[in-house]
Amino acid sequence: MATGFRDIHAHFIYGIDDGAQTKEDMLAMLDDAHLCGISELYATSHSTPGIQHFPEEVYFARLAEARAYCKEKGYQIKIRSGTEILYTPALKNYLERKPLRTMGKSDFVLIEFVPDISYAEVKEAVSLVEGAGYIPILAHVERYECLQSRKIWRLKKEHNVRYQVNCGTLVKRKGFLRTRRIRKWFRKGLIDYVASDMHDLRSRRNRMQEAARMLEGLCSQSEISRMMYSGEPLT
Repeated sequence: MATGFRDIHAHFIYGIDDGAQTKEDMLAMLDDAHLCGISELYATSHSTPGIQHFPEEVYFARLAEARAYCKEKGYQIKIRSGTEILYTPALKNYLERKPLRTMGKSDFVLIEFVPDISYAEVKEAVSLVEGAGYIPILAHVERYECLQSRKIWRLKKEHNVRYQVNCGTLVKRKGFLRTRRIRKWFRKGLIDYVASDMHDLRSRRNRMQEAARMLEGLCSQSEISRMMYSGEPLT
């Protein structure tokens, strides 16, 4: 049974990427997550395997700080580990030597691409990650022009892949055709997760509550629960 929002995409670990910059930023974001009804929160700091070193020790030390703060404040938020992996051709060699950081203890990995990625490259990346034993979740799938056609349906039919859409996309509604296309994705049950992709408390804050309200006219409550609420493990 749903106990609160599950946010699988958030940049609140400070000093790692372009999300929270200070400890105070992180704590303020955790305060806001609590007020917004988040009960499961994934710390998906950016990483580029094979290109840039990821500071594992710093990441986990600050993840522990986040968990300790939530416990001290009495927040019922489960903090999960993870990263948002930027796909590059270097990922292939990396996978031959090291494992990827998954979403918590699951087999899922959160993958992002540069906006002008080609469909052939997306398919290659999905095949690579899937072949290594992981289940790819494509972060903010609405950003990739190559998936704005029927290819988004084809990719999911041919591969064990999941799609995530950002809350801000639902709330801001930029462009009539783009909005209509994304609404169709939701009506047809194509989207698996809605997440905040929060980076701060200003322009890229948590908007899970607003997004849930926006979806009420498009999806059933059970569908909204599947995409946004905690309860069952990632599927």
